[in-house]
Amino acid sequence: MININFNIFSINSSLFLNCLEGVTEEQATQHLSPNTNSLKWLAAHVTWARYQISALMGNPPANNPFDGLFENFRPYEESDDLKSLVEIKQEWDKATSLLATSFSTINSDFWEMDSVISFPLQQDKSNASLMAILVQHECLHIGQMATLKKYTTGIPMKLTKP
Repeated sequence: MININFNIFSINSSLFLNCLEGVTEEQATQHLSPNTNSLKWLAAHVTWARYQISALMGNPPANNPFDGLFENFRPYEESDDLKSLVEIKQEWDKATSLLATSFSTINSDFWEMDSVISFPLQQDKSNASLMAILVQHECLHIGQMATLKKYTTGIPMKLTKP
């Protein structure tokens, strides 16, 4: 039996907020190089992705304020409205709550069903395999956020609940 639960997302929720703690708006827009994303872009991107994951689980948000910014691997554009850090954190909380509801109400057979999208690294076409890829995606970007927090503020991300 496949056992997928909300625990890793819960851990990532704390780490996400810790990555933004003490970061100014100016710091959040800094890039390591012209070829890298900012902390603000990463925060908006993983928030958008949480909304998308909930939608894939059959529980779409009433509104994803980041629609149109990240679909199809769209690169950052200077004119993108990524919202303020306060707004991003508020949306993160909404997306997290929605995702928690999705996990608590999903039918157990959902995990064995074929996913509507797939990635080359998926082990099979199941929703469980897709979820593994999406969790890894979130973890990767939160790690990048931690690096950028340390780079811009000189303070490392805490490994505690905010």
